[in-house]
Order: sequence, then structure tokens, then C-alpha cells
Amino acid sequence: MIGRPAIFMIGVAATLGVTAIYHGPMGKADKLTASIERAARAELDRQEMVQVDAKLERGPLRRTLVLAGPADDFQRDELPKIMIKTPGVEAVRWNPASLPVEPAR
Repeated sequence: MIGRPAIFMIGVAATLGVTAIYHGPMGKADKLTASIERAARAELDRQEMVQVDAKLERGPLRRTLVLAGPADDFQRDELPKIMIKTPGVEAVRWNPASLPVEPAR
């Protein structure tokens, strides 16, 4: 029969194991996130969209790039088509709180 301390330690070990797997083996999820977000920032800079921000969804980590910032309707339609080409990105969407802006006339 297994004693209470042993059962407790098995539970602690299982919790730590699940946590380590969830957050990526040896921190690779953080490295992947940083790499993708850095590439997305470089592309946004090339497109002269310096006020737009791109972050990967987290909790759980997904390969969905979330765009936020001022952009007109044309930019909101075309930018996801460009950003989906970023290596490691599976989907691109706009943050619903990021409202479209009217283009300057």
C-alpha cells in the first residue's frame, strides 16, 4: 500500500510534468513566440504599419497572430493576407477592440 506522503509526491510530480508540457518543452514555446512576433514586427515595419502591433494568442498558445492598432478598411483586409505568410503563423485576425479608422482625404 502506498502512504500519503508518496501519493502527495506523485501528485506534485504529475502537476509539474503537466505544467512543463503545457508551457513547451524546455521553454521552446517562448522562443517560438518571440521568433514569430519578431518576424511579424519586421514585416509590419516594412509595410510602414508602425502603429499596428502583432502578438500570438496565448492561454493556450496558438499560432494565431492577433493584430491591433489603427488601420483603414483596405489595410484591415490586406494586412492579414500578408501576415499569414509569416513562418509559423497558421491564422491572422484583428483584435475586436481595434476599430477601423477612416483614411485621410
